Amino acid sequence: MEDTQIQHELAVRDQLIVEVQPIKTDEDRQQANAMRVRAKDWLAHFEVIEQGICSPIYQAWKNAKDRFKQGRAPAEAFIAAIDKVLRDDRILQEAERAREQKRLNDLAQKRFDRAQAAGKATPFVVPVAPIVQDVGRKVEMEDGTKVTWVPNYVPVIVDEKLIPREYLMPDMTKLKSACKAGIEVPGVRRVNEPYQKVTH
Repeated sequence: MEDTQIQHELAVRDQLIVEVQPIKTDEDRQQANAMRVRAKDWLAHFEVIEQGICSPIYQAWKNAKDRFKQGRAPAEAFIAAIDKVLRDDRILQEAERAREQKRLNDLAQKRFDRAQAAGKATPFVVPVAPIVQDVGRKVEMEDGTKVTWVPNYVPVIVDEKLIPREYLMPDMTKLKSACKAGIEVPGVRRVNEPYQKVTH
């Protein structure tokens, strides 16, 4: 029924549309104005038909979208809650590892200082705190904020005697550049210490 009505209106349209000619006389001008009025009237009528056919379809589509949105909401809220506890847990683990690494660094430095004061040659060896396993490298917050765990390799000296001469001091800036480039330096372990990258 709707298709038949549309086809009928299109046939009426085709009768109205003729080749537009330049205006040369008053009669041409009057005829052009009359054709424009008829075309405008047809267009207004066609838009009424369009509205009558499309509005119910659009409303049905909108209602379906709303139902799907309501259906997704509990699962999305559940995932967001899990993301939050995973992120909070990760932050706590990273903070704990940082505290443990600082304790180990301080302990190694004290031992090194005591050895030097006693005149004993000893390599500067720093134990490495256990690496926290990555849990959810990318988390999207409820407000759309994205938290990404970005790989961040830093040098940790494990045996100073094995470090090549060009890296002695040790030059931590040079070691860090080599670490980021994936260069394996003897006596140095590449440790991934991700940092948070927040984007909106």
